[in-house]
Amino acid sequence: MKQNMGWLLKRFFYFTVILAVAAGTVKVYFLWWEHQMLLNPEVVSAVPYTHAERIPVRGILIWREAIVSSKWSGRVTYPSLQPRRVRKGETLAVVESSKGKMAIQAEDMGYFLPALDGAEGKWAYKDFWNDLSPLPRAPLAEFFPQGRTVERGQAVGKLIPQPQDLRCVLYADVAPSHEQDIRRGFVRLKRKDLGWPQKVDVRVSRFHGRTVKLYVTLPFFPAEIIQSRELDLLLESEEKTGISVPETAVIHQEGKQGVLQVEGNMVRFQEIRGMPVEQGRFFVTSGLTPGNLVVRSAQSAREGKIQIW
Repeated sequence: MKQNMGWLLKRFFYFTVILAVAAGTVKVYFLWWEHQMLLNPEVVSAVPYTHAERIPVRGILIWREAIVSSKWSGRVTYPSLQPRRVRKGETLAVVESSKGKMAIQAEDMGYFLPALDGAEGKWAYKDFWNDLSPLPRAPLAEFFPQGRTVERGQAVGKLIPQPQDLRCVLYADVAPSHEQDIRRGFVRLKRKDLGWPQKVDVRVSRFHGRTVKLYVTLPFFPAEIIQSRELDLLLESEEKTGISVPETAVIHQEGKQGVLQVEGNMVRFQEIRGMPVEQGRFFVTSGLTPGNLVVRSAQSAREGKIQIW
C-alpha cells in the first residue's frame, strides 16, 4: 500500500513539473512575442483620400396625373404593359366593343401606365407637409392584364403629362455639411446605386433638431419611375480631400485623438483630427500628410524606439 502511494506521489510530482515547465515555456514565448511586436510593429502609409458623407433616405414622389377611362364597354388590350412615353393622339389601349375595335388615345404627351394604385387624387404636397409625422409607405401599383373586360367609364390606366417637375418629400438626419447646403438652397442627391449625385433645388425645408424635412425638385423623371410613388435616394455632402489610415491606427491619449507616427526608428504620438468612414478606414483632415508612416495596430504598440527594417 505504501509503495503504491509513493508511486502515485512520484507520478503526480512528475506531471506537475512537466506542466510547470510547459506553462513557463509558453509564458516566455508570449513575452518574447510581445517584445518583438513592440520592437517591430507593422506600419502603414497614410494615403490621399476623398470623402463625402452619404445618408440613405426614402422619398415620396409627387406628380400631376390623370386617370384614363374607356368610352366603351368591351375587352381591352394594350400595345405594352410597361410604363412608356406616348405622344398626343397615340393609342394607349384598344377596346373590342360592340361597335368594333375602338382606340383609346392620349389626350396629351406624357407617360402612360396601365395600372392604378388607389392613391390617385389623394397624394399631394399638402397631405404630407403640414406636420412631422412619418411619411406613409406608397401603395403598390396593380397592373391591368391583357384581355380584361371593362365597362364604359372604367379606368384603363393613367397618364402623367410631360414635361413636368418630379417633386419629392423626404426626411433626413443631416450632418453639418448637409445643413450648409440646405441653407444655401440646394442638396446633392442621387438614386441609390445609380448615377452621380446632382445638385437639387430645395423648395421648402423644415428643421427639427438634426432632422430636416425637405421638399425638393428632382433633376430626373424617367418613365419607369412612375411604377412607385416612393424612391430610395442618397443624400451626399460635398467631397472633401484628406488622408486615410486604418481605423485601428487611431488611439486616444489624455483626451486627445491621434496615431503613433513613425519617424526613422522612433515612434511618437501625433494628434490628428478626422472621423471614421467606410470599410474600416479613418479620414484624417489634419495632422498627417500623404506618405507618413503610422503603426497599424496602435492599441498594442507604444512610443519609443523600434526596428522596422
